[in-house]
Amino acid sequence: MDLTPDRQRDFCPAPWPSARSLVVVGLVLLLGPLLGMSRALHRVEVQPGLVALRDDDANLFLEATPLPAEGLLSFTRRLTGGTEAAGGIRALNANPTRLLAGVRYRVPFDLLDDAHQVQVIRALFPQDRGSARGWTHAVTRESLTDGATLWRLAVWFTGDGKNFRALREVNGLVDDGLSPGQTLLVPAVLLRPGLRAMLPSPAPSDSALEFRGEGTDAHAVYRLRPGEALYSSVVVRFTGRIYADDVNALASEIASASAIRDVTDIPIGYEVKLPLDLLLPEYLPLGHPRKVEYEASLTESQRFSNEVQSHHLEGITVVLDAGHGGADVGASKDGVWESLHVYDIMVRAREILETRTAATVVATVRDGNDHRIEGRDVLPFSRGHQVLTDPPYPIQDAKIGVNLRWYLANSVLRRTIKAGSEAKKVVFVSIHADSLHPSLRGAMVYIPSTQLTAGSFGRSGAAYSARAEYREKPRVEYSWRERSQSEGLSRDLAGRVLGALHSRGLAIHEFKPIREKIIRKNSEYVPAVLRYNGIPAKILLEVSNLANTEDRRLIQTQAFRQKMAEALVQGILAYYGEDLPLGEPVQVAKAK
Repeated sequence: MDLTPDRQRDFCPAPWPSARSLVVVGLVLLLGPLLGMSRALHRVEVQPGLVALRDDDANLFLEATPLPAEGLLSFTRRLTGGTEAAGGIRALNANPTRLLAGVRYRVPFDLLDDAHQVQVIRALFPQDRGSARGWTHAVTRESLTDGATLWRLAVWFTGDGKNFRALREVNGLVDDGLSPGQTLLVPAVLLRPGLRAMLPSPAPSDSALEFRGEGTDAHAVYRLRPGEALYSSVVVRFTGRIYADDVNALASEIASASAIRDVTDIPIGYEVKLPLDLLLPEYLPLGHPRKVEYEASLTESQRFSNEVQSHHLEGITVVLDAGHGGADVGASKDGVWESLHVYDIMVRAREILETRTAATVVATVRDGNDHRIEGRDVLPFSRGHQVLTDPPYPIQDAKIGVNLRWYLANSVLRRTIKAGSEAKKVVFVSIHADSLHPSLRGAMVYIPSTQLTAGSFGRSGAAYSARAEYREKPRVEYSWRERSQSEGLSRDLAGRVLGALHSRGLAIHEFKPIREKIIRKNSEYVPAVLRYNGIPAKILLEVSNLANTEDRRLIQTQAFRQKMAEALVQGILAYYGEDLPLGEPVQVAKAK
């Protein structure tokens, strides 16, 4: 070990008398190899007592000095958010019996909590920047000397080296080679949650829109690029419309306003005019009232991210919901019913959670007497689904079926809190498959908008009053803080799930895969199963577009449905701070 003056300061306590200093230096020389401390080629002080470093194997660490009277468990909790990593930190630092004042102890980057990971990244890579699209990393000669590779970048910024293929594709690289001065984009959906939370909302420069005119004549202009179509590249991207009728009608309206005679034959560079009232708020010009309101809400909700860590989801309750069912088949295309296929995905996710994690799983619906997995591609037709309230409700009316689900979810949350747990240890996932414009494909996630979940809500009627969950609390109302927190936590969960889908090669909606509301027939709303749901972290996952030929083909295979279920569970695990391989069942003792 090269014991330079800098290295002596790294591992020695505060100055002692010279004779004692010799003893300490001798201990450092003796313990250095045991610590496995390779030469740190790049070291940056984050703040007093915290130093970020990258070693000669391109591993990232945080070295920290303990606070006064701080033991190993408290030290670990401060830097990682829990105590599970204490054993690993002790082993890395030569198994100290106690932490010494003035000595820096090394913590691997992957063990750090989100906030400390962000501090390390920002300190070691000061030229990096975040944008609405993702994180832009500047490759330096220094980092290449330290052993940086595309795989290593994927580890640093996404947490999984296997994402190097996605980085290569997104950045249009022909191979995995890196060179000084190169900039690489890490898409927002792949980023570690701490980095993703730092990203700004989309700005006009990100959308390549130009703004012209004033007052009632104000509009945006977009120039079509090679290979782009009016439907997907303009209407879907900038207005948020995704349903076929809405997309077609709006494309016709925009074409007329832009003097486009044939929407299938628009010249490259042609100026397409977009009225400002059609744009999503994130694409409006700076200072526009709708944009200001949107950004204020987004900034507020992004203050909230999940801080709960759990090993194997121990102590976590997962509420799984499959959309529609019974008399309500949901979206249907060429005989493919949404209700059948999303129920199969839910049952598979339930089985994975119950056999490979320690989570408590609550399913909102059941077909027949048990949650049976059909081991085949083509699923049998069934209208036997029921909501598992007390007593169960055979789904005959679609609206009643939807409303009883959130009453059930709220009841589960109340029981969990009454049992001594906390609300953040409960998550809700509703699984659906939509029918959109056929040009679109892939998964998307809806989360609850802060603005659109205000008010007091409740239902009435015999079907509701007959259920215990309804009688517990017929009406609900949530404060601004509760709604803002829910949007933030739900966005965090959605990003984790989409990241897991992407890592498994599952298609994700190209434009805005995380959405705060549904826009349909000039109306904006949050799905009822989210809007009235009191569980803080809740998402509605649209696994595919049944109107798209490829998506429809895939959902009819059990391989796709199994992969989707596994990715969903992997996303929930990641939300609670753990990446658990799902290749083989992991038998976990359940709490009694």
